[in-house]
Amino acid sequence: MKFDPAKTYPHPVLRPGSTDYRDAEFQVEIELDRLRGGTQLQVKADFALSDPDLLELVATGSAKYVLHVLASQVHFRTALDSDEPRIEGRFPEGRLCGRVVLSPFLICTRRVSGFSAAGWHEDYESLGFDVAPGSVLAQDTPKEYWIDTAEETPVGSIFVLVPSRDRGLRAGTWRCQLSGERVEILLPVDDFERFSAARNRVNGTGDAQYLMNGVYLPALVWVLQEADRDQESHESRRWYRALRAQLERAKLSPFGDDAADRLMDAQRLLESPFPRMPLMVDGAVEGGAT
Repeated sequence: MKFDPAKTYPHPVLRPGSTDYRDAEFQVEIELDRLRGGTQLQVKADFALSDPDLLELVATGSAKYVLHVLASQVHFRTALDSDEPRIEGRFPEGRLCGRVVLSPFLICTRRVSGFSAAGWHEDYESLGFDVAPGSVLAQDTPKEYWIDTAEETPVGSIFVLVPSRDRGLRAGTWRCQLSGERVEILLPVDDFERFSAARNRVNGTGDAQYLMNGVYLPALVWVLQEADRDQESHESRRWYRALRAQLERAKLSPFGDDAADRLMDAQRLLESPFPRMPLMVDGAVEGGAT
C-alpha cells in the first residue's frame, strides 16, 4: 500500500493530489517518541477526517483508521487500527530500526454495496460503488523516520580512518568520503599505517590532541560545509543526523544556514581542542625561549 499520487483505484479515494473529493480532508499528525539511549518507541497518530459519508462508515463499523508500519531493515511490518481517530502503539527495543515508514489510511472493513458520497467530484455524482473489505477509502502521505541512536553519537565517533589505494591520493594527503553511515577519512596505505602506529603510541596522552585534531578539526569543518551545501543527499546518513543533533544541542546554526561560521562551530563541537593541547596548557613548558 505505497503512496502513489497517480495510482488508479476502482472507486474515489480521498488523498493528497486527487480530485476525487471536492472539499473533504484526510490529514494525520504523527508523533514518534524514542526512549533515549535505545530504540524502544511509542507512536501516536491523530486522524482528521472531514467527509460525513466516510465518517458514517466509521461510525457503523464499515471502516477503520489504519496506520501501516514498515521497517524494511529489520524485515518488520504491521498495521495498527482503531475505530477512534487516534491510534497509539508501543514497540519494544529493536523492533523498529533504520528507515521506518508510517502510512495512514482509512480502510473498508466489510463489504459496502452501492457506496456514494455527497462530496465526490461531479464526475461521480450519479454513481455508486461496491467496496470490498480491505479497500482503501482515504490515504495521507507517508511519513518517514530514522530510528537509531545516531542523535546521541559523540562527534569524534562519526569518523573512521580507512586505508586507500587510490593512485590519485598522494602521500601526505587525505580526503573525506560521505557516502557511508560514518565519514570515511581516506589515507594512502603507508600513511594509514604510520598514523595508526602513532595513534597507538600516544593514546591516552596529551599528544593525542595534536594527532587527532590535525585531521578531525579540518575534516569536521569540511563535512559541516558539505552538509550545508547539499542536505538532501546526506540527510539519511547516520553521521548527518548525529551532527544535526549536536548542532541543536550546542545551539549552533542548523544545516543550511548561510550565516553559519563552520570553523567556529567545529571548534565548539570538538570542545575547543586548541587550548587543551599540551603546549598550550599553563605551565606545560618550562624554561622555554623568551
